[in-house]
Amino acid sequence: MVMQNDSVTITLGVLLVIINIFALGVLASCQKMMVQIRLMAINLSCTDLLAGVLLIADTFLPVNISLISCRTLLVFWDMAVVVSYCTTTVLSVDRYISMTFPLRYHALMNKTRINVIMGLAWGVGFIFHFVRFADEFEKYTVCIPHLYHQGKFARKIDVTLFAASILINVILNIVIFRKIIKISRVSRTNPLDQNFRNSMENIRIFIRVLVITGTFLFLYTPVVILSMIISYSNDKKFALSLTSWASLAGSLCVLNSFINPFLYAWRFRECRYQFLIALCYCSKERREHYKSKKKKSYVTYVISSRDVAEES
Repeated sequence: MVMQNDSVTITLGVLLVIINIFALGVLASCQKMMVQIRLMAINLSCTDLLAGVLLIADTFLPVNISLISCRTLLVFWDMAVVVSYCTTTVLSVDRYISMTFPLRYHALMNKTRINVIMGLAWGVGFIFHFVRFADEFEKYTVCIPHLYHQGKFARKIDVTLFAASILINVILNIVIFRKIIKISRVSRTNPLDQNFRNSMENIRIFIRVLVITGTFLFLYTPVVILSMIISYSNDKKFALSLTSWASLAGSLCVLNSFINPFLYAWRFRECRYQFLIALCYCSKERREHYKSKKKKSYVTYVISSRDVAEES
């Protein structure tokens, strides 16, 4: 493992917890932000917060712990990873629907459906642990995830599902980019069309969300690729030689949990001003300045009457 040093692990864990609690507070305060995007951003922030809590818990747990305690810890690790993948994929699907069916988007992806999907993602994350460790589970005295032996069949299913999630995200983004090019050409002939105006707004939203999904894919893809090579390789010596590289790539996943909160503040205008208001807690003058800018600034997303009704 890359981060077995207790001082390093607990420092990373504490920083993750503080940053993501702060991010959750900022996102919760952004009531004018598009409800679908805000709910998914909050969900991602919750998984990042869970990763920080697990790093701290991992530090204080004794090395030689019971199998039940170890499995419990691994259940939550799996939930954090699976829910992150699910939420990122739903973000891409959400943007695809908004670009393909702009006038029906608020009916197809309303607040209730997003809440149900996010709840299902956490349920899938809980169940997924028991599926992937059901095949040839072997007990070790030291609770380190990579020491838990998974049968070849279970490992192949595991990494193949994650690879499929990445592939779906990439394909959807490519399709959306092609639609953007097509919409840009149509804009020259009929710029006042309502369907076109909704599509242009969705293009702006997609570009902002792409920073989050793109960063996630960039940081998670290396560990998935290495895990697939290890799982499908019949050469045990070669697979073992890649273990340390896979562990190093896994540390990039933790890095994503640090980056996400800053992406929210950077890409979303309302989050950016709320972030600055929170940072200037000790200066009333600066707080009032950013509150004024936040009120004057047009919200990042267009809010329809459906959204207003759902929020009230």
